[in-house]
Amino acid sequence: MVILHSGSGPGRLKNGHFIGSARLISILTLLSRILGLVRDAVCLGFFGARVWHFFLLPFMIPNLFRRLFGEGALSSALIPVYTEQLQKDPQGARLLARSLVTLLIIILSFLTLVGEGILYIYWQFGVGSVKTHLVLSLAAIMLPYMILICTVATLGGILNAHRHFFAPAAAPILLNVCIIGAVVWFRGYFGDDPWEQIFSVAVAILVAGILQLVLQYPFLRREGVSLRPRFVFFDDSLKKVIRLTVPMLVGLSVVQINTLMDYVIASALAGEAAGETFTVWGYTFTYPVVEGANSYLYCANRLYQVPLGIFGIALGTAIFPFLSWHAGRKDYSAFGRTLGQGLRIVIFIALPATVGMIVIRHPLVAAVYERRNFTPGDTLATAWTLLFYSLGIGAYCLQQIVIRAYYSFQDSLTPVKIAVRMVVLNFVLNVILIWPLATGGLALSTALCATIQVIVLLVMLVRRYDIKVTTDLLPSAMKTAAATLVMAVAALGVLYLLRAETSAIQLLVTVSLCGAVFTVASRLLKNEELTALMHRQAPGAGEVEG
Repeated sequence: MVILHSGSGPGRLKNGHFIGSARLISILTLLSRILGLVRDAVCLGFFGARVWHFFLLPFMIPNLFRRLFGEGALSSALIPVYTEQLQKDPQGARLLARSLVTLLIIILSFLTLVGEGILYIYWQFGVGSVKTHLVLSLAAIMLPYMILICTVATLGGILNAHRHFFAPAAAPILLNVCIIGAVVWFRGYFGDDPWEQIFSVAVAILVAGILQLVLQYPFLRREGVSLRPRFVFFDDSLKKVIRLTVPMLVGLSVVQINTLMDYVIASALAGEAAGETFTVWGYTFTYPVVEGANSYLYCANRLYQVPLGIFGIALGTAIFPFLSWHAGRKDYSAFGRTLGQGLRIVIFIALPATVGMIVIRHPLVAAVYERRNFTPGDTLATAWTLLFYSLGIGAYCLQQIVIRAYYSFQDSLTPVKIAVRMVVLNFVLNVILIWPLATGGLALSTALCATIQVIVLLVMLVRRYDIKVTTDLLPSAMKTAAATLVMAVAALGVLYLLRAETSAIQLLVTVSLCGAVFTVASRLLKNEELTALMHRQAPGAGEVEG
């Protein structure tokens, strides 16, 4: 818990307290990710990869807007401005929150109506297959979820600025519970065919959005934040949030944009069967992927997102208010220490997570997804995709901190300039790599773009603000690499010994052993990051006087 002194803001901020908040977020996110994997296993088991393939694209639409207008750009623009306003005028900050939420609901409601109109027109007058109409129907049902989830995410950003992390981190749990319940108990009300029963998931998502909104309300009231509409849209603080948000729409959400691009390209270049061809301008090409490719991308994406969500996003979310506080006071020394601690912990987590995910990818996919309509062939294709997504785990986690470091200085232009280049590069690499590597090529493109982006941004940040983040960074990374190597050898050995066992036994034994080996190796190497995660104090932490 962060202790604040004085009426206007923190008088003394203990460096490293963000780790305690990150730990709480990580625990709740772990529960959410476990339920998410159960949710996906249930859905894929009942519906199969082909039905799920056509569900995913309309489901991506509200989720992309959640990243853009909710927990992505808008929250990242809001937290520094809202935190600054809290220090100067707490009541003004709460008025800012009311105006922002009101404006957000108005904009998203307008976009939803326009979207529903476009879908209706295409439904009535467009030419499409039965599957196209299925996608349109699912999109029409789930589009209002965009309003709910973006509002929930923005309210979560407000709570984070008040150092409250429980409700925002717990909200995704409700989504998973609602979907699991709908598939297990209520899908039969929508028909006997899986192509009809999939609508139960779309309805469950709307119900979950309402419950997530209700969850935030009591915690907002406790912080004195009202949800009453306020139609005042011209005060300086709100204009500053909007001005920062516009470029952030691309800057922070480049991974989501690239991921959506993967789904669109996979949908466009998917044949109904292996070896099927198509003709363009007189040239004949073989489809690089088959129907079900989106399911492979989705499943692999969900698995590599486990360490990203549990640690990377949690750490980025928790450290952001602290970086904003130091940046607002122009305390570059404290900023550098906090950022350096965050980078060291990310490396400590991401490196073994990357190697571990690569080593156990096949038993992991088989244990989680392979049942009923999800076949061994689907498992191989998903594990292949997961291999390449895993190469970018470290970059995905570092992005969560480095981009927010820029936003702490209210600099949204630099990340967006780099992000635009990465979107273009990702499209080019997607088109090139999908042919030799299938869905693995799409995943590799996303991982490469994320890695290039984070390296460029970090180098520019250090040079521009003369921030010292390299103290003990290399020795810490070397210790982490050594412990990871020992862990990898142990993992390969145990997988070889258990090669005749079921995937579930292989996964359980290997993960348990690797966790123990990495922990012991890190302790023997005296890696301070292990202590930082087990206790509240960050490595090298001190106190910053206010």
